Amino acid sequence: MSQTLNDKLNGAVELGLLSKVIPDFITSNLASKIELRPYQITAFERFLYYIEDFPQRPTNPHLLFHMATGSGKTVLMAALILDLYRRGYRNFLFFVNSSQIIEKTKENFLNPASAKHLFRSQVRIEEKPVEIRSVETFDAANTEAINIHFTTIQGLHTRMMAPKENAITIEDFRDYKVVMISDEAHHLNAETKKTLTKGEAEDKASWEGTVSEIFAQHPENMLLEFTATVDLTHPAIRAKYHDKILYDYSLKQFREDGYSKDIELRQADLPPKERMMQAMVLSQYRRKVAEAHGLHCKPVILMKSKTIKESADNESAFAEMVSGLSSEALEAIRSASEDDETLSRAFTYIMDERGLSGADFARELRGDFALEKVVNVNNPKDLENRQIELNALEDRENEIRVIFAVDKLNEGWDVLNLFDIVRLYDTRDGKANKVGKTTMAEAQLIGRGARYFPFIAPDQVDAPTEKRKYDNALDNPLRILEELHYHCSHNPKYIQDIRNALRETGMLDDTARTVQLRLKDNFKQSTLYLSGHVWANERIKNPRDDVDGLDAYKIKGNYTYPSLMTGRVTEASAFGTSQLTLKPNGKEPISREFKLVDFGRAILGFAMDTDDLFHFANLRTYFPKLASASEFATSDDYLGGVTVTVRGLPEDLEGLTARQKLEIVQYVLKQIKNEVKSESVEYVGTKEFKPHKISECFTDNTLKLRLEGETGLSWVKGESNVPGLDQIDLQTKDWFAYDDSYGTDQEKHFIKFLNDHADRLRELYSDFHLLRNERAVRLFAFESGQAFEPDFVLFLRRIESGTEEIMQLFIEPKGAHLIDQDRWKENFLKQLEKDAKMHLLFQGKDYKVFGLPFFNDAAPVINDFRECFGSNVGTDSKV
Repeated sequence: MSQTLNDKLNGAVELGLLSKVIPDFITSNLASKIELRPYQITAFERFLYYIEDFPQRPTNPHLLFHMATGSGKTVLMAALILDLYRRGYRNFLFFVNSSQIIEKTKENFLNPASAKHLFRSQVRIEEKPVEIRSVETFDAANTEAINIHFTTIQGLHTRMMAPKENAITIEDFRDYKVVMISDEAHHLNAETKKTLTKGEAEDKASWEGTVSEIFAQHPENMLLEFTATVDLTHPAIRAKYHDKILYDYSLKQFREDGYSKDIELRQADLPPKERMMQAMVLSQYRRKVAEAHGLHCKPVILMKSKTIKESADNESAFAEMVSGLSSEALEAIRSASEDDETLSRAFTYIMDERGLSGADFARELRGDFALEKVVNVNNPKDLENRQIELNALEDRENEIRVIFAVDKLNEGWDVLNLFDIVRLYDTRDGKANKVGKTTMAEAQLIGRGARYFPFIAPDQVDAPTEKRKYDNALDNPLRILEELHYHCSHNPKYIQDIRNALRETGMLDDTARTVQLRLKDNFKQSTLYLSGHVWANERIKNPRDDVDGLDAYKIKGNYTYPSLMTGRVTEASAFGTSQLTLKPNGKEPISREFKLVDFGRAILGFAMDTDDLFHFANLRTYFPKLASASEFATSDDYLGGVTVTVRGLPEDLEGLTARQKLEIVQYVLKQIKNEVKSESVEYVGTKEFKPHKISECFTDNTLKLRLEGETGLSWVKGESNVPGLDQIDLQTKDWFAYDDSYGTDQEKHFIKFLNDHADRLRELYSDFHLLRNERAVRLFAFESGQAFEPDFVLFLRRIESGTEEIMQLFIEPKGAHLIDQDRWKENFLKQLEKDAKMHLLFQGKDYKVFGLPFFNDAAPVINDFRECFGSNVGTDSKV
């Protein structure tokens, strides 16, 4: 079979053809809390390339975004709507399989008061306000607005078959070009498959046939499908989407990139009531850990039953259990959980470290899980009415803690603070190692619940809020906010089934392993560990002390405005057989340069007022030496020195109207704004380095590593494939602080390099120690404030003229494929010797800080490293 569309675009990526700049009107019109993630940018870049440059693009594109559950497909929809509006589309048809998703989507698209609203409160495109409206027919559409008709496909099909007054009809799609947006689009394939289930047979009459008919009504219609679960193993469906999958971002990749919670399967040989109680205790533990770190998190539990009746019975049992909860019941479950590390940690934290008595803890749980904070969603009507509430579970005023359900939340449920799913039945449908339909649905529900709960980690303020932060620090209390616990009964065969299902969906990492990395006892007793310090800098808000004009942001100050209208008229035959006829007005357009300040203070002031960046308070953020808005408008260092070249007819240029002057100034200000923001740096790294106790920074660690190449393979256990390591007994090397190494091949090559030169280093230094930097020390680049954690810190200690000297070297082994993209790290390391400022003497010791170029065991990188290493440790000729 020929290359798929996705394959072709992957090839274009390798050729560097897909690099597109996301237009400013996209990012400026999405809600301020939304920052496009790298994979969303990739998807959007592919769309731009396909629309603008792809040579085989049809006039009416039909595309599929095959993207993981929780990856923010709705955000991408919003960005695409803005872009397509700019391209002349005004009418959008949004359709899904269920009415509950419709209500949620309307809230996200239309309600500025919603916490999940996708757009700014006022959308502006080409300096004009654009309304986003819900419409019943496109006849009622506003030609300057974004008009969206929200519907289920079943409802749309019914209206197509039996038209009614003031309802959308097939004629709407003949008269207007429409962008059709299909969410959960795997339902569109009922007609494609030859063998259908009963439900798919019902879909066949509505889903695919109706969509196909609507799509064919206008030559410029566009169909954009979004789903995480299209069945590409089915030959007919695979053939259908052969030339339609624009972007494939799997759940496996989503998880590996750190955008999901980690899944923990908890088996308990306990009745359902006790499993519900365990989940309740863990949920409260999460809440308390979050509060202790200044975070707002109200964890939610989903109680999953097999039937509606069982769900109602379980809800009653839960209510009875909560209302009668006592100190004795909690102590009993605590005693029974001594072998349960997670639950024991929760009880220890709440009742011992936080000092909450059993009676007070029981009282707290009775209040937090009271009847009014529990909801059952099995009634379809109730679910429809509660959809907005269920879509806002993260809101502070939303106090729902527990949801009882059967299968009503399998699609279209966007919840970030679901941390526990309790399976309250004990059946399985897997046979002969094949995953059953019910088990696969459970795995997909787990995938939906695994959406990451974003938070700012107090110890990693610059880390992305929406990604996991503690894979390499499993002992950190906040790790509990990065895990989804799936509670089920002790049933080994079912556990194997659900593991197989999670493996198929991409949510289970077969390559992950948890390892203990411990400091050696002899290092913990060393002078360096007990009394030594590691020096690091800090990140601060950019003071912009050197900014005294536009040129600080590399703004040259001359712009070219798009041409004014000339008044020319041309005529040509409709059939293209005659030559173009020009009706001249006797004058040719010319170019003329204007000083922006000559347009007048009133024009400049009005233009500045229309953009928040140019309000004085905001200008002072970027230009701290600015005395007034008037200075910005008139000084040669600012707008007074800016010129703009305008092309137009001589008389038009001679007599520019106030409106034209305003539009020219607004255009220039927009260019200046983009340049300022692109060059502006919000944070910088300080050049002053401060001491931190090594014993407080470097500790034992529990790491979760994905086996990839050498990463995750133990040196000590002989798992490594790096040649020569089996000849080195790492545990006996007193200079290596940890008891093992699980690092990359280049990290292990560097340890081997140091071992090869250990004898010479002992001749020069009293002692030396190499420490693996597992989030112990963080540096910040001087110019940009970017955070950086060098892989190793090497300490070299000696006594010179009665003074104890300690050299601290930061070292970063780097794979060849990463050297170019991480070059800024190497440049920063090289700056340390010259720019790092610190106390010459601290506690009677003379500290020096150095950074070395990247280490890689291959030439030419190794040659540069050897030279710099020898130079810095004072052994040019022998190291």
